[in-house]
Amino acid sequence: MVVTQVAGLSTDALTAYAAAVDAGDSVLVRPVTAFDGLDVVVGHVARLSSRPLLVTDLRGTSQRFEVSEKGGDPRAPEDRRIDEPLLAFHTSGSTGRPKCVVYRRSIVNAHARAIAARLELGHDCAYVALPPPGYAYGLSIVHSHHVSGVPVRFVDAQWGLTELDALGDVPLAIYALPQHAPLLLSSGLAASAVRHVIVAGGRLSGSAAQSLADRFPGAQLTNMYGQAELGPRLTTWRGPMRDFAEGTIGRPMPGVDVRIVEGEIHARTPHSMYRYITAPYDEVRPGPRGEFVATRDRGELLPDGTLRHHGRADHMLNVAGTKIDAQLVRALIERTFAPLVVRVDARAARVGGDTVPVIQIVPGADAVRSGAVRRVLHAEIGSVAALCDIRIVDRLEVGESGK
Repeated sequence: MVVTQVAGLSTDALTAYAAAVDAGDSVLVRPVTAFDGLDVVVGHVARLSSRPLLVTDLRGTSQRFEVSEKGGDPRAPEDRRIDEPLLAFHTSGSTGRPKCVVYRRSIVNAHARAIAARLELGHDCAYVALPPPGYAYGLSIVHSHHVSGVPVRFVDAQWGLTELDALGDVPLAIYALPQHAPLLLSSGLAASAVRHVIVAGGRLSGSAAQSLADRFPGAQLTNMYGQAELGPRLTTWRGPMRDFAEGTIGRPMPGVDVRIVEGEIHARTPHSMYRYITAPYDEVRPGPRGEFVATRDRGELLPDGTLRHHGRADHMLNVAGTKIDAQLVRALIERTFAPLVVRVDARAARVGGDTVPVIQIVPGADAVRSGAVRRVLHAEIGSVAALCDIRIVDRLEVGESGK
């Protein structure tokens, strides 16, 4: 395995993962935090393939099942097993309900080679990854570097990024989520140290890209778009950081077809999931079989043939009986205050079972005050703005997936 370091993870766990891959075994990468139904998911994945199964959280917890230990299940008869290793992992839930997605290992490897070719992975710089390796983005990093033989180093996404000091003066290519922009801007890295920033896992704001361009002049940006159920990579854009226009997601990966249907992005890819399992985990469902899939993302095809992403299509919040467009709220704040990052989410109210919009804002060059944000929102959404939980922060609160 060419992963040279995994911050906070067990080297033994990663070695076991690599050994299972090389031996042709199936692997289920489970969340660190157990959930109701995990044993059922393990049973489903174990019975889908005739290969032995390793279950691991990549942090030291692992369990291995031999073929003879899998047992029978009327919901997964023998004729549905395939004699091919599988990879299963859990999605973050950022594009819908969290689920366990199952891929054929041959598809994973083919997609990894396509990503490595599109990114032009080589030995001219040191590759560093900030996303955790146990979800779609992190696993795609592990796999593309494994098939290309180019080392990558996972580091803790902590304020200051002090772990990068040990790398010296080598040029860096850094994998990041959009919310990692403040970490990069506040780091002690030299302006000339960062050669390439590779972003996926969310929508990068134009102000964040421009701030990164100012901080690291001459750096290239690759903005990757996709979904955990579809590879995960569908399209990529690459160019000078300063040339990035917000929402630009570039051109499809080889073999991927993308079209716009009533303003929504639909995609067809040879790299999609084989099966998936959603709560309450009582059924294994088939993945796409060559048809176009609605991504639930809004977008447009530009005259030059590239694509632009306009956010989620399912972004309405029901607040005190009023529907609030979360995408409109985010765009309004970005347009007015030019912050680095805006996240619009929701939480349950303490009483009444209502929904409270939670707006996290990481300011850009100019300070942002919650009162000013509330006044801007009031002009657009009225008195409901008073119910918004507005948080001005220097970094976002993230979950296990890094999102």
